Amino acid sequence: MDAWLLGTVLLLVAYFAALAWGLRHRGRTLRGPWLFFLRAFFPNWKFFHAVGRAPRLYVRGRDVNGQCGPWQRIYPQLPRRAWHLLHNPAVNLALTQQNLIDHLAQDINDLPEGADPQHCVSYALVCRLALDALQGGHWGDQTLIAQAMPEAAAWQLELRMEHPGLPDHAPESVLMLQSDFMPLPARAA
Repeated sequence: MDAWLLGTVLLLVAYFAALAWGLRHRGRTLRGPWLFFLRAFFPNWKFFHAVGRAPRLYVRGRDVNGQCGPWQRIYPQLPRRAWHLLHNPAVNLALTQQNLIDHLAQDINDLPEGADPQHCVSYALVCRLALDALQGGHWGDQTLIAQAMPEAAAWQLELRMEHPGLPDHAPESVLMLQSDFMPLPARAA
C-alpha cells in the first residue's frame, strides 16, 4: 500500500472516529462549529419522517428612505433541461443550500426556550446565502431571487414553514424566524 492511500485511509478512520466520539458525548444533536462541519457530509434525511411543512427562506431589502422591498423566496423552481440528467451543478448547489436551510430550521427547533439562534453556525451561513441573494447571486444562469436589491441599505431574512404547493407567504405558513434589519456591508470595488 503506497503512502498516499495509507494516509487517506488513516484520515477517513480519524474522521469517523471523531464523528462517533462527538455523537456519543454530545447526544444526537451536533453542536459546536467543528461538529457542524462534519454534519455537512451527510444530507438531511428528515423529509422521510413526515409530510408537512418545509422551511422556506425569504429575504427583503430596505432602502435609505426606510422603504422595504417585497419578501422574495430564495430557492426558486429552476427550469429543467434534458442535459440535466447528466450534468446539473446549479440544481445540486440549490439542493445543498436548501439542505442548509433545513439544518437551520432543525437547529432552531433544538434550541432551548429563549435561546438566540444567531449563535448557530447554520444561522451565519444562511445569512451569507440571503445576503448573496439580495446582492444578485446566481445558480448557474438563474438568479437566487426574482429581483436583486444591490442598492439596499439594510436587509432582513425570514424563515417560514410552508406546505409545498402553496403560494409564497400563504396564510397557512408559520413564521419560524425573522431577523432584525441588518446593515448591508460595503461592497469591495
